[in-house]
Amino acid sequence: MADPSLHHEVHPLKFIAVDYCPESCTHSPESSTITLTFDHRGGSRWRSTTRFQYGTFSSLIQCPKGNTSGLNFNIYLSSLEGDKSQDEIDFEFLGKDKRIVQTNYYTAGTGNREAIHDLGFDCSDGFHEYVIKWGPDLIQWLIDGKVIRSVVRADGEGFPQKPMFLYASVWDASYIDEGRWTGPYVGCDAPYICLYKNVNVPVGTAVEEAGDL
Repeated sequence: MADPSLHHEVHPLKFIAVDYCPESCTHSPESSTITLTFDHRGGSRWRSTTRFQYGTFSSLIQCPKGNTSGLNFNIYLSSLEGDKSQDEIDFEFLGKDKRIVQTNYYTAGTGNREAIHDLGFDCSDGFHEYVIKWGPDLIQWLIDGKVIRSVVRADGEGFPQKPMFLYASVWDASYIDEGRWTGPYVGCDAPYICLYKNVNVPVGTAVEEAGDL
């Protein structure tokens, strides 16, 4: 039987908090658009103001154009960014190659469940829909309506279960693994702009209004 938490009703995300560099993030609720810019000031990160317990999360995303080597741009769920015992579910774009995306998930701070997926397109060429469906025993990642990865909880295995915010950011990750993960940062095409449109979150699974943490 399908997990009902993976098919929860959704509605537009109307409010966000900006964790850092608010001048590099713009939000237009009227057009349902969020813009993140990476330039000489660094990047920026937004999140929902509410944590959610399971459901479907989606956004149309157009990733930055140009030579994005070194950058990470993303959309993901996390119980709290920076908490070493966080639960998390990720879509992460690696700036060295805009024709792939990485998925991953964490349970109580433990990840190492990365998978790389061939997109079949350049993620900066236009908007594509990225969806995370999260339930107590199943996680699915979808792109343009196609399931690219499914993870079923195994008996006795930890699984993301903490209430989570929806996050997105653009940042320089070139220092990780000596640049092998996202490539060395070049910056020749800055500013880099990542666009999020029609961001949707579940109805009825909000756990708390968290405000600015």
